[in-house]
Amino acid sequence: MRYTQLVFSPTGGVRKAAGMLSSAIADRFETIDLSLTLNGQKSAAFDSEDVCLIAVPSFGGRVPEIALTRLAQTNGGGARAILMCVYGNRDDGDALFELRDASRKAGYCPIAAVRAVAQHSIIPDIAAGRPDDEDARRLAQFGSLIRERLTQKELPPVPIPEKTLLRPFGGLRVHPHAGKSCTRCGKCAAVCPMNAIPRKHPMLTDDTRCITCMRCVAVCPVHARRLSRFVVTLAGRKLKKQCAERKEPELIM
Repeated sequence: MRYTQLVFSPTGGVRKAAGMLSSAIADRFETIDLSLTLNGQKSAAFDSEDVCLIAVPSFGGRVPEIALTRLAQTNGGGARAILMCVYGNRDDGDALFELRDASRKAGYCPIAAVRAVAQHSIIPDIAAGRPDDEDARRLAQFGSLIRERLTQKELPPVPIPEKTLLRPFGGLRVHPHAGKSCTRCGKCAAVCPMNAIPRKHPMLTDDTRCITCMRCVAVCPVHARRLSRFVVTLAGRKLKKQCAERKEPELIM
């Protein structure tokens, strides 16, 4: 039996929440980074004895398309799957439903699902510092319940209702760009999930590829990459009321 987490976490919030959950399920989880090219690695194929935690963020109420593409490149082989959708304290929209369908198609058998909150990747004042200590406590409780459930011989599928996806998401019109302080170190280009930053010219951004995942902003050692402050301010004002009430993690099984 192998325990593996497949994680798409551009800015680290999803990975942190997944770690809080997985550490209560098993002593050790291997990790596959869905933000990087899988290159047919053997660890991306599973069987019915394996347990996989599939953790993704919600972008505008949907799972980032590249995360679904990378998941489809794996072979679930009947592995039992725990689904995790992480959002920035507004709501996860259709993301969990989309992840459920995609995991089934890839050959996984979802037996539990978790919604969790992490600091908003674009408006960091929203859900600042999350997942926090209270999130860790709740996610650890969820993990213990899932661990107990995994001891059962027959596991029913996760009770997520069927739903027609209604929320379209075509991406954001704004994208991070490098300022004059860019040192051309290339760290952002090396980890961009979409290859939207030319390795030879890392101060540039291909806006036709960029999905505004904010990974380049998170990894830049000199903080040269950023979104327009004007855009961030306007977006923050728009989301402030919608995200004012603290949302808590949710377990479905």
